[in-house]
Amino acid sequence: MNLDEFKNINTSFCFLDETGLLYSPRDKFFALGIIKSKKPQKLYNRIRKIRDKYNYREEVKWANLDRRIRFDIAREFFNIFLTEDSTFNCIILNKDELDFKRHFQNNLHKVYKNFSVALLKLIIGKEPEEVIILLTDDYFTPASEDLESAIKGIINDHYKKFVIAGVCQIDSKSSDLLQLTDLILGAIVYDLKKQTGLVKRQNRYKRRFLNFVYQKLKIRGSFFKNKFGFKTRNYVLSGDKIRATVFDQKRSIVRNFTK
Repeated sequence: MNLDEFKNINTSFCFLDETGLLYSPRDKFFALGIIKSKKPQKLYNRIRKIRDKYNYREEVKWANLDRRIRFDIAREFFNIFLTEDSTFNCIILNKDELDFKRHFQNNLHKVYKNFSVALLKLIIGKEPEEVIILLTDDYFTPASEDLESAIKGIINDHYKKFVIAGVCQIDSKSSDLLQLTDLILGAIVYDLKKQTGLVKRQNRYKRRFLNFVYQKLKIRGSFFKNKFGFKTRNYVLSGDKIRATVFDQKRSIVRNFTK
C-alpha cells in the first residue's frame, strides 16, 4: 500500500459504555451505547474548556446528576455532542423478554460480548467504509477470556475485512467521551423507565436534563413514542445522529446473538 492509499483510509473512534446490571432484580433494562467520532480530539478540546470554565474535575455520570453544577455541565456536554461530527447508537435489552439461562447459559460476559458485536454491526452497516478503534469502559471479564481480541476477531471475520483496528478497555474516569456516552445512554434508558412506570419519584435534575434533551431534539414526550403518540421500540433522529433500539426477540433471531 502506497502513501496516498494510507491517506485515503477513513478512521473513527468508538466509545462503548453500558448501564444496568444483568442479573440484578433492581434493573429491568441492560443497555449498551456507543459514541462514534471521526475527530474525537475536537470533542475533547471543547469539553476541556467546559471543565476549566466550571473548574470541575469529577466524573460526569447520569447516576450522579443530582445538583445544579452537574446539570449545567451535562447540558453543555450534550450541546457539544450535537454540534460536532459524532453519532450515538444504543441497544437496550428488556430482561423480562429474554431467557438468559436458555440462550446465554447465564453467562454475563457472553451477553456483553455478543450484544456489543450486534451494536457495532448496526453502526458499521452492510458495507464498512472505515477502520474503527474501539474504547470500552472497563468491564469485568474472566481471566480466561480475551474480550478485546474476541470482539475484534468476530467483526473482522464477519466482514472479511480489516474493520476493527483495536479494542481496549479503559477506566471511564479518564475518558470524557465515555462519560458523555454514559450521560446520553442514561437519559434514554431513564426515559424508557418512565414509560414503563419504574420511576416513582423523579430526580429534579434528571427530569430537567431529559426535558432539555426533548427540547433540543424536538421530541414530544418520549424517545419511545412516535409522532402519533403510539409506543415504539425504535428512535432515530434525522441523519442518524442518535439511534435507540429496544431489542425485539420476536423480530430478531436470538441465536445470532448467542454464538
